[in-house]
Amino acid sequence: MSRAAKATLAFSCFLTVGTAVGVYYLAEEEKDALKLGPVKDAARLERRRVRELNAKQQANLVEFEQQKKLRQELESSQPLSGHIIEGVDKRL
Repeated sequence: MSRAAKATLAFSCFLTVGTAVGVYYLAEEEKDALKLGPVKDAARLERRRVRELNAKQQANLVEFEQQKKLRQELESSQPLSGHIIEGVDKRL
């Protein structure tokens, strides 16, 4: 066999082995990515739930501030004395 034929054969063998190893490596990476898919989905859903929870907390905070303002307005127009008023006046 000539030197050029040996070089071509060696190059072809290395290229074939390299291709096989590369395909195996890519298949393993894809398999690992498929295994991580549900984990990533769960993390994404958890972040979404937390974001929605924060939106609900924000709505609760707005409502609380409205209730606090309303209470102050009502207390200013109807002051609380701590004195209990009974429906019937008692005379001695």
